[in-house]
Amino acid sequence: MFTSAKSLFDYIVQNVTAYSSKETKAMAFMLLEHYLRLRSVDVMVDKPISADESQPNWDKIIERLNQSEPIQHIIGATFFCGLEFKVSPSVLIPRPETEELVRLIVKDCFWEENPVKIVDIGTGSGCIAIALDRFMSFAKVWGWDVSDEALTVARENAHRLLSEVTFEKYDILKDTSFDGQFDVVVSNPPYITYAEQTSMQPNVLRFEPHLALFVEDEDPLLFYRAIADFCTKHLKTDGTCYLEINELFGEVVKQLFLEKGFKKVEVIQDMYGKDRIVKAQLSA
Repeated sequence: MFTSAKSLFDYIVQNVTAYSSKETKAMAFMLLEHYLRLRSVDVMVDKPISADESQPNWDKIIERLNQSEPIQHIIGATFFCGLEFKVSPSVLIPRPETEELVRLIVKDCFWEENPVKIVDIGTGSGCIAIALDRFMSFAKVWGWDVSDEALTVARENAHRLLSEVTFEKYDILKDTSFDGQFDVVVSNPPYITYAEQTSMQPNVLRFEPHLALFVEDEDPLLFYRAIADFCTKHLKTDGTCYLEINELFGEVVKQLFLEKGFKKVEVIQDMYGKDRIVKAQLSA
């Protein structure tokens, strides 16, 4: 049982060996905040920890971190666009780059006076759909996924965050039953080829759902083609499709949408200067 914030912080930092010193310190702060509501200033002043304060098994947590299990899975949550989302091994852990996708849609649609209908294809934890619903009170948002487990997580997040997103099971590669139109289609589909596994971190490869990560090497544009076909039928003529992409395929995804009849398509770089978003409009 640890009796002070700094002694606990130092113990975690000294015993987590799977990450760099900077990453380990950041994780230690996250753990103290999550389990004991201790902040960085509490560590600096070595704030006492009450003897009756309930503490987890720190050695077990350290063991899980050293096995490269994501800290987001250990604490069961992460922040995305300022909102706390529940995560599990059934869904991707939201990335900062995906926040840029949300901000772009909010920026583009903020002037709209009429209700905007949005669908998030491959919603996972529901982070994109719920963030858009929370930031755009005039929008009606749907979140679709092929995974029942992911939809369960998404619905729990919507309940916790007081969101009214409608979550439904839908397979963009197979289902053709939908009959309706949207103003905005957004998706962060599987876009990593299996050939790229050698350059990936073990915490991603071992603990995040491959269903949401990978696409076959022989057809890396599989989901983009399906989404483009869906948009030609279910996106309004002045609507826009927003896609997160593999940085290697920016121009080929752009060309795919141009060939499908989209009039204005652009590749947008992320905060790291990598091709990350394709924005495609049916009309100029």
